[in-house]
Amino acid sequence: MTQVEALAKYAARASFADLSAESRRQLPIHILDSLGCSIAALGSGPVQACREQVAEFGGTGPNALIGGGTANPIYAAFWHTALVRYVDFMDNFLAQTETCHTADNFGVALTIADYVGGSGRDLMLGVALGYTVQSRFVDHANFMTRGLDHTTQLAFSHNAAAGRLLGLSAQQIGHAIAMAAVSDASFAVVRAKPLSQWKGLASSQSALGSMNALFLARRGVEGPLRVIEGPLGIDHLLGIKIDIDWDKQGYEGIVESTIKKYNAMIHTQSAVHCMVELVKKQRIDANNVISIEAEVFQLAYDFAGGGLYGMDKVIQTKEQADHSLPYLLAVALLDGNVMPAQFKPDRITRADVQQLLKKVCVRPNHEYTDQYPAKMPAKITVRLKDGKVIEHEVHDYPGLASHPFTWEESVEKFDNLVTGCADDGLFREIKDAVRSLENIQVKDLMKLLGQIKVEVQPAVQRHQSTEEYAAGR
Repeated sequence: MTQVEALAKYAARASFADLSAESRRQLPIHILDSLGCSIAALGSGPVQACREQVAEFGGTGPNALIGGGTANPIYAAFWHTALVRYVDFMDNFLAQTETCHTADNFGVALTIADYVGGSGRDLMLGVALGYTVQSRFVDHANFMTRGLDHTTQLAFSHNAAAGRLLGLSAQQIGHAIAMAAVSDASFAVVRAKPLSQWKGLASSQSALGSMNALFLARRGVEGPLRVIEGPLGIDHLLGIKIDIDWDKQGYEGIVESTIKKYNAMIHTQSAVHCMVELVKKQRIDANNVISIEAEVFQLAYDFAGGGLYGMDKVIQTKEQADHSLPYLLAVALLDGNVMPAQFKPDRITRADVQQLLKKVCVRPNHEYTDQYPAKMPAKITVRLKDGKVIEHEVHDYPGLASHPFTWEESVEKFDNLVTGCADDGLFREIKDAVRSLENIQVKDLMKLLGQIKVEVQPAVQRHQSTEEYAAGR
């Protein structure tokens, strides 16, 4: 039996009864977090471009959409994945040398659960299954260190979860996974500097490809089941043998996942938390700062401190700012927090933060690296013109898997994300629906989510629609 066939059988036999009490407790927390991120993304430029794409090519379809309208399930999954990912405030899974955004699985699970007329329990199972499958490929393989992006594993997790919710046979799920995996790999250079808008949209492209393969498999199309261990397969590309014993895996990926407390890339969370705590204890005048020194574990340095993935020399966009420790620490010192407001264009380009970020120095601490990912240590040292030195050190932050969010903390984050996007009464209904997810139908949740309307920001440069092109305009 191939790895894909074993995975497909694992997915096909999954049931809600397989979820532990802790998973069932945490699933609504993570789902509310994903919805908050999705709602906060509505109307932003690149996301609006995705919405226009869905409107033009997604049809009217049977699927309700967050933010209103309908589409076919392939484009609905694309849309919902773009939403949950774009703000870059959703949850993650952390391994020693790899990572992934587990919430990249949420949009597919939500879409297919709605498509089949499923229950809240179906949605919970789909989320749990997707999170677990992607996480297992992260901790059993080395995709990113071999130059492949962490969205590559979504070919496995998207179709494992969606295939199960769609009621496909293990054989059909296997072919759906194989077709997506052989076709939809992406490169880790999407995370390298200078960062582009595609950093926040690559996972939605994975969803689009996976769902196309899924429905082809339902029609009987077959894929290369030896995509992992076959000649020139994934094992060959990675230089290792992927050997996951799916018979021994549970469905507990949600309890291993980490929720972000701050709107910044995952490996910077503890450093940002350290700075926020520091300025809460002692007010600092930025004009008196000589330098800010940050000690972090290796992956934080590689992704956001100037290591393996480089450093943007000029910070002008959201994508650059949320992956730059100098910007994040500077704005945290000035504003006392890092939330979506800290990534508005006029905040990023303001002189105070642009001047202060140039005083930030980041370096890896090997002792911290040895403690990661069980702990996420960081230390901040601020040196002032009067000779005073202020230091603070942390070893985790609220949201880390070892320090999981409570429902109340998730509600607080949700409220902060969605303020001003719709009527407070509607958001109370959404929170109540998510908290009682085991007892509702997904269509009832989607009915609420479809009522959200937000002001649209300018989209990326507008191009002709196909109708306009055909008409010669």
